[in-house]
Amino acid sequence: MQKCFIVSPEDLRKAAPDEEVEPGAAPLYAAPAILQRHAARVLDSDADDDDAQWPAPLPTVYRARTLLLPPDLHDEESLGKINEVLRDVGMSLVPVPAEPDPAAEAGIAVARPAVLQHAADNTGDVDAGKALAALRAAARAGRRDGQPALRAEDVARISLEHVLTSAAITGEPIVHSNIAGGPIVHSNAADGEPIVHSNAAIASYLYASQDARTPVDIAMPAPARKSAAQSARQYGRRPVIAVLDTGIRAHPWLDVKTGPDYQAYGYASERDTFGCVDDGFIQVDQGMQDAIYARSKHVRDVKSARIRYPWDESVETQSVLPVVDSHTGHGTFIAGIVRQVVPDATVLSIRIMHGDGVVYEGDLLHALALVAARVQRSHDSGDPALMIDAVSLSLGYYNDSYGSRAYTSELRRLIDRLLGLGVVVVTAAGNATSRRRYYPAAFAGRPVADGHLPVLSVGALNPNGSRTAFSDAGRWVRAWASGAAVVSTFPADVNGPGSPDIEVPGETLSATVQSLDRDDFRGGFVVWSGTSFSAPVLAAYVVRAMLDPLSAPAPEASLRLDKPGARAATDRALRAIQHLQPSA
Repeated sequence: MQKCFIVSPEDLRKAAPDEEVEPGAAPLYAAPAILQRHAARVLDSDADDDDAQWPAPLPTVYRARTLLLPPDLHDEESLGKINEVLRDVGMSLVPVPAEPDPAAEAGIAVARPAVLQHAADNTGDVDAGKALAALRAAARAGRRDGQPALRAEDVARISLEHVLTSAAITGEPIVHSNIAGGPIVHSNAADGEPIVHSNAAIASYLYASQDARTPVDIAMPAPARKSAAQSARQYGRRPVIAVLDTGIRAHPWLDVKTGPDYQAYGYASERDTFGCVDDGFIQVDQGMQDAIYARSKHVRDVKSARIRYPWDESVETQSVLPVVDSHTGHGTFIAGIVRQVVPDATVLSIRIMHGDGVVYEGDLLHALALVAARVQRSHDSGDPALMIDAVSLSLGYYNDSYGSRAYTSELRRLIDRLLGLGVVVVTAAGNATSRRRYYPAAFAGRPVADGHLPVLSVGALNPNGSRTAFSDAGRWVRAWASGAAVVSTFPADVNGPGSPDIEVPGETLSATVQSLDRDDFRGGFVVWSGTSFSAPVLAAYVVRAMLDPLSAPAPEASLRLDKPGARAATDRALRAIQHLQPSA
């Protein structure tokens, strides 16, 4: 695997400016079936709003029936003022109850969705974009019916709930940035849409079936892993990388087993569908999953679009055939990358991504708050078993605004909280072959003070070390790592409906003669491409660089992973990042 490298701050200062102006007129494409499944819409960028405080919005994808409100605006008085305004556009806002969870107990307040519905005696359109525009207009007006209206500073903290998407090449992407002059790749045959290849370079990362995944076989065992006791003696504890993604399925490399509720590929919606072993490479935190579900269950847009358990499962569609979802195995593949680079680590799998690659911003915010709460408890209690060293995010969205407000978003605040706790945050740069800022990766474009951790945004390299044709490449991309034709683990129970071109049946599978069946993944390994996979490559290399000095003949005691506190965590992370920067 090609070693990653990180662009130094000095290199960024010397680099010539490139074109990173937000392309206000560039449209986004979103498959209609995906929008319907998740009650989502593409924001109209032609809004008539020349106000300097709230400029005309840029194209983005958002949930149509929710707005994100900070906790203090869920109170009765604030909601009353909000609903006075929304009544004029035929809508009202219903708060989502604040269920007790570890983040709240740790004092980490996070914005949560509030649900839009029809106002009394109204059957018009319910749309979060229109609702937010109405609130901003009311804030500009200043007063309403002689009473003080909503404060502009409060409305500035209300936002759309963005729909984030995975940064994997799939052949059936959900959202495209149309910067290159047309959809990069669109193959949504189940919905009758044509296959379009307006960018042949991107098509080179697909295979004969127009899927970016193809099954492969390998001739190697799982990378050797020290025992927990050995890791404790040498490193102080196992390092932990949190992967916020699709969850995982059983695979022998990952120490995930089938459970009593297991069924073959399809819906894995039971708590005991799979199970992790003690000190296994993959661990899950059902308490975190329960907290995420407790909040999301109050948003009643689409019953099938709520995540209950940590296991990778397919999404419900109208397709007659049990097609393999575009992002099935995404989290399992990422976990396998980490196993290859730093096998002594533990992957904490937190499921927030649906099988079609969609992530709701509210779920992401809540998951990051839960991670921050756990790390805060580790620092407060001195318990190294609660520590998380890195977070890998293979997802993102294009913001509907730019400038300073993008840097004060709720997502930015939570990522800054994690960085301040000494947690490395690694984010995929996106696959649109563009410089339009893709968040949260684009947060890496801001200055970083000495002694503080930066956001690490990662673009993708080809196997020969060149930059891929699909990777985003603005100056906010701080690092580059392998991301094309990567080989890793895939759920071994997944077998799609396609058939091999040639088949001579035998009494057993081993006696059957077939040509390659490109959607039969029972071998457990695939080749896949995307900045989705560059992010965990970098996260794993950073963590491995934390371990390297502890494997030296004279290890540095100050860098042991059981040394508590945010300063100690930050220092060892900064040293690891510096180690990965190219030498002069």
